[in-house]
Amino acid sequence: MKNWVGIAQAHGLSLSASELERIAQALAALEETFRPLVKQLTPDLEPDLELHLAEDGE
Repeated sequence: MKNWVGIAQAHGLSLSASELERIAQALAALEETFRPLVKQLTPDLEPDLELHLAEDGE
């Protein structure tokens, strides 16, 4: 896992320790969720670079 607090501090974000910890916990949870999914991607898959909206504009 990445050190999200260290990354935020290195970028000079002026957040309190409690704000940094709260944000880091959320980012760690997202990373934990998505990391196994990323491992399932294969080189033949291409990123979707377009926004696809529903036909009725919603």
